[in-house]
Amino acid sequence: MSPVGNQTVDMIDQAPRLSTLDGKTVAVVGGSFMANVTHPEIKRLILRDYPTAHVILLGEIGSGGPFPGPGVRRQANEEFQQKLREMGVQAVVSGNGGCGLCTPKETGSSIAAEYLGIPAVTIAGTTFVRQVYSTAVNNGVPAPRAATYPGAFAAHSREELLQNTREVLWPQIVRALTEPIEEAEIAERRKAGDTDPKDRVFAGTIDGVNRFFTEQHWSDGLPIVPPTVERAEEFLKYTDRPGDEVVGVLPIAYRETLVWHVAVNGVMSGCPPEFMPLLLAYTEALADGNYRRTLASTHAWTPFCWVNGPVARQLGLDSQQGQINEPRNAALGRFINLAMLNLGGYYVKQDRMGSFGYLMPWSMAEDEAACLRIGWQPYHVQQGYQLNENALTAASALMWGNNLTPASSSPENIMQVMAWDAVEKGQFATGSGPKLTRKLHQAATAPRRRRASRIRCVITNGRTRGIVRTHGGKPIRPVPADLSVPKNRSTAIRPVINAAANGPRGSASSAALS
Repeated sequence: MSPVGNQTVDMIDQAPRLSTLDGKTVAVVGGSFMANVTHPEIKRLILRDYPTAHVILLGEIGSGGPFPGPGVRRQANEEFQQKLREMGVQAVVSGNGGCGLCTPKETGSSIAAEYLGIPAVTIAGTTFVRQVYSTAVNNGVPAPRAATYPGAFAAHSREELLQNTREVLWPQIVRALTEPIEEAEIAERRKAGDTDPKDRVFAGTIDGVNRFFTEQHWSDGLPIVPPTVERAEEFLKYTDRPGDEVVGVLPIAYRETLVWHVAVNGVMSGCPPEFMPLLLAYTEALADGNYRRTLASTHAWTPFCWVNGPVARQLGLDSQQGQINEPRNAALGRFINLAMLNLGGYYVKQDRMGSFGYLMPWSMAEDEAACLRIGWQPYHVQQGYQLNENALTAASALMWGNNLTPASSSPENIMQVMAWDAVEKGQFATGSGPKLTRKLHQAATAPRRRRASRIRCVITNGRTRGIVRTHGGKPIRPVPADLSVPKNRSTAIRPVINAAANGPRGSASSAALS
């Protein structure tokens, strides 16, 4: 199934169709599925029936490739549109769509033409015509035109291809380029754009699935778990929210993201189904404009999250040394990477402009028991949550830096060095190990007068803009549990799946878990 929601872009006003092809410049583009046989024949037919027409083939003009979504720029598309203008093209025929990859690619050339006010038609096999319509409609073309080839291109001989081009395709091409667009046609095509999120988009081997998803830019290039209906439905068992509920229309691609799409991306990332409340919480945080602000920066802020509350222990998220590499933590980080692509529409080199790229997102859990032992409040408690409420905080980081080891027994000096290092070196964690634990304990257990000094240290040594940015948040239903809940009791969240999102609380972007 597709991991992305339907586009919500505005429909363009298509130009009127042509009255005739006589005297017109027609580009016949695309190179998929026996186009080397069908396209020269289409050129011959155009010149036979319309002798004053001028026909341009693929080698002279190229093609647009998959049409970019809202806010996305693709060089091939821009160059193709420029050539359409320069060569005075007045009609485009693109093909042949015979698979799930080539059909959006060939449809992309037609969409690019329609955006310039040039009538276009896409050739596709019988089972791929609906994909032509949905691809074009989701990209803002209200009444895309297609010419249906009878059967599979590659299964036919050269003679059959030529015969079907003459007898079946050619009449459809002429009608598509010359018959006026009617309101009924727009209404009918619009239905194709509203695809069922459970529609199958690919069938094949595991290697084929991974190639397809990578080429569609639905994957980060690492292997995925194929998202099937059965797997996604397992995730829905861990939330009371129906699969067709809209989580949001998420920038920057402005796709309508359903609970179902969150589940599909959870499957792909390798998360266990019981992570669904965490996945929904991060998706809601992704809609926060303050959180998103850094994500396209050339400074390459990497998104990540951490989890507080009993759910972190119930789901087995690690809070100890090496935690971001623990399999469960890493799977949640992988979901963030896929959510950036598929739910938000962020693409490296197009919308995410980090100079050297990005680290894989990570996830963490706070060691709340350690906080309580030394008299500190866990982060979510500082933000106004109760200790046994669950919270996921979405953030972004610029760099890790080196671990800090304060060489002092003075609480004031320890906190001063830690505060300086956190903001000067751009790191989130301030170190680990027995020596640092002793120093932290000394600072935390100092008399109240001295403990207050750590606040002064942060104010004195901190800067207004540190490395960790946290934003927005939603409270979640409290989950009664104590700190002794074993980490492997992931099923403990079953009875408390309901989300109770009541708006921001404080300044943290802790989304509500259910």
